[in-house]
Amino acid sequence: MRLMLAILAAIVFGACTDRSSTGPNDYNDDRVFGWRWDDFKPIPHDSKMYGGLREIYNVGEWIVLMDDYYSSNEYTSPGKITTTPRVFASKIGSTQWDTLSSSEWIRYIYGDSTGLYAGTQLSGKVLKYDFDKKSWVDLYTLPFDPKGAFDIYGITTYRGKPVVCIAGYADNADRRDDNIVLFMKMQTDTGWVDITYDYDSSKEYPFQFHKGVELNGKLYAISGARGVWRYDGSWKRLARIPHPSWATWVPANDTNDTAMDIIVHKGKLYVIGEKFSTNVLEYDEGLDRWNPVDSVIETYDETIDPDDPFADPNRGHRTFHNTPYRRYTLASDGNHLFVAGDDPSLPAVYMGDYGSPYGNEEKGWRLVNGNWCDDWKCIANDGTYDMIAIGDTLYLANWEGILKFPLVDLDSAIAKEKSYPTAY
Repeated sequence: MRLMLAILAAIVFGACTDRSSTGPNDYNDDRVFGWRWDDFKPIPHDSKMYGGLREIYNVGEWIVLMDDYYSSNEYTSPGKITTTPRVFASKIGSTQWDTLSSSEWIRYIYGDSTGLYAGTQLSGKVLKYDFDKKSWVDLYTLPFDPKGAFDIYGITTYRGKPVVCIAGYADNADRRDDNIVLFMKMQTDTGWVDITYDYDSSKEYPFQFHKGVELNGKLYAISGARGVWRYDGSWKRLARIPHPSWATWVPANDTNDTAMDIIVHKGKLYVIGEKFSTNVLEYDEGLDRWNPVDSVIETYDETIDPDDPFADPNRGHRTFHNTPYRRYTLASDGNHLFVAGDDPSLPAVYMGDYGSPYGNEEKGWRLVNGNWCDDWKCIANDGTYDMIAIGDTLYLANWEGILKFPLVDLDSAIAKEKSYPTAY
């Protein structure tokens, strides 16, 4: 009898002390399948507010991260909160992470095979990191009067050269929207040239891109309010990203045109619209049209009279879909398209062009579970804000740290998942 009680006690104690999937600080990475934490563990600073990991890039043999710190600092008026992110880098396969510090106030980074770039706040500078010398070097500085202030809003590359979006005010004391000054600068073999489009800030909010991709010799860039634009010698705005019919909370006269992310996958453009009010969409260049690739089920409370002025005007409207409720980031490994965000924070893979062994399921998506949740506990519960496939591994920049998934496990990880939503 005592032996049986001892065995039961051991089982209960072991279950209560199992910490195999509680977070990056205490997770024991001993699995042979599916998701696991990387060695990087962000350390919040007591004097600042930590907002989680926000961006991840592959720059040659390096993985680069940017977090989302906020603080009061010398660049702003007392008590004002502003972003003061940190940048980290590690060689792929290494467990050592270096902090890429700068005397400049970095607010934005971008990285690809051509290098790692950073943009500053207020000073209008573009920097490039020298991994050999372990230092940032000035690449471009916008000339302007000392009373002005200009931020770097976006950096991308086109034909192997950086393209930069800069916006600000000639007089920082007069920060009205109709005083916004915009510059688009592109590096060439003979120097930097201006490629700014004609705009009138008094009539429109200027297009300020925050990300871009290149496809078929053209640059496609996205903004936080002005949609998707194409550059191939001049700028042209593409068709507006549509709000789907199920986004009943969007006013009929809403003119916002927000793109959260953009990616090239199998020779096509894909974007995420504004978080949870649009789908993942594929661009049809011939028709200049965005086509949703999500599957959505809508339900209503049929007992509610739509003509009753005191009843719920949306009639208990609900939507069900297989992608995260809030979508922030897209990634492609060349064969598969992924989307991630939060609720849930694990990614989903697009089944519309998946191929073997499941074939192609139009507008289908399956969650990449792969031991994400086990025994009623999940490896992470906070949002995933960026994602990238490097070689045979998918990396997530999650609020809590870096998660990685071996792509060789993908077929097995989605085997029991459904491609289409179910209403409940």
